[in-house]
Amino acid sequence: MPLKGLLLCLAAALAAALPGPVRAGNAYPDRTVEWVVPFGPGGGSDRWARIMSSAAIDAFGQAWHVRNRGGEEGRLGWRYMLGQSPDGYTILQGSMTPAIAALRDPGSSLDPKDVKIAAFISSIKTHLVATPDSEFASWDKLAARPPSGAPPRIGGTSAVLLAAATGLDRLGVSATLHRYSGTGKAVEALMAGQVDMAAVSTSTVFSLVGRASAVINLGARDNTPAIKEKIGDIPWIGALGAVGIGVPRWVGVHPDTPDDVVERISDGVGKVLADKSVIKLMAKLGEEIHYLPRDAAASAYGELLDRMKELLDRMP
Repeated sequence: MPLKGLLLCLAAALAAALPGPVRAGNAYPDRTVEWVVPFGPGGGSDRWARIMSSAAIDAFGQAWHVRNRGGEEGRLGWRYMLGQSPDGYTILQGSMTPAIAALRDPGSSLDPKDVKIAAFISSIKTHLVATPDSEFASWDKLAARPPSGAPPRIGGTSAVLLAAATGLDRLGVSATLHRYSGTGKAVEALMAGQVDMAAVSTSTVFSLVGRASAVINLGARDNTPAIKEKIGDIPWIGALGAVGIGVPRWVGVHPDTPDDVVERISDGVGKVLADKSVIKLMAKLGEEIHYLPRDAAASAYGELLDRMKELLDRMP
């Protein structure tokens, strides 16, 4: 073989062997993925990750290693993701809580735009819960609170707390807000009497049946009959004449991740959410799957960031 031809063959072989965005995209995924939950174990985000991971091998093509990296309202796990290689093997299952925290604290060295959104997986319906013996244990009691009375103290993470405050404002009910770094801590504060109510997702309401009473659904959609059977037929903000707020759960990766890899993650997540076992388990938790693929989710995320900036003055 002429020298020129030999050199061309060697160059082609080296190009095929070296890692790069195009080759990573063609091979992806070919090993276990680290699925980062930026909150502690036991909360709604953690439950979603564990259930979804059960279908990962069949639907996604590789196993997901779920890793909880809680702290700083989700920002710690986000920064961890940004410190890894932008190859799609470190995926963050986020929410608007760390994004709001970053907006609220510009000095936190985290920009909420430092992510490529791959998909939305659900829209949290914020519920208020109270202990059964509380003076706020039902919507009638909460709504009847005289203006002169002390407003309820409501605990929760940033995203659901903001949804709760906005929903209550629309219903003419005042409250004082207490922000916690995780849902588990907000629930602990409720049980310890440190707050009067907690703002939580549907699956957390399910886990509290018998220990706390659901008061109102402030989400964008009414509860299904199956959910009502489990937690009670509580009022929905929409039926009371006001508009609720949906708080998305999203999946994202390092902003330098190749677009073809992000597209494969988006498709793979969609397949996981379409798995019959995942659908069944989510339904048992009272959670509803609302999948948005990459482009639609990225657009919606940008719009939500703009909306959150306008509402930051409501956060404690």
